[in-house]
Amino acid sequence: MSKGFPSILMIDGEVLFRQGTAAEHFYLIERGKVLLLDRSGQAVLRSYEADQVFGLPEVLAGALWPHTAVVSGATAIRVFPGKLLFEQIDKMPAAHQDFMNVMAKLAI
Repeated sequence: MSKGFPSILMIDGEVLFRQGTAAEHFYLIERGKVLLLDRSGQAVLRSYEADQVFGLPEVLAGALWPHTAVVSGATAIRVFPGKLLFEQIDKMPAAHQDFMNVMAKLAI
């Protein structure tokens, strides 16, 4: 699935997205770590590491990011556009569409 989708390289402390921005992409961590920070930006609520995907529920829900995501250490992230996913949903079997609806309800 990842062929043709860009991988971005980020350094420690860089912001992947900020709280309140539209969730338009979901992400696969290829190397390194991404931290979700609380609203104050002081406490880590959750972390994602290599081979983990995140952001899919927020994209499916059309949500705004409720938290800011920052990189911890050198990190490679594959970026997937939600727009492409939405273009394919109608072509999916009904069971897959139902799964996507359930995923949307899991938005943070």
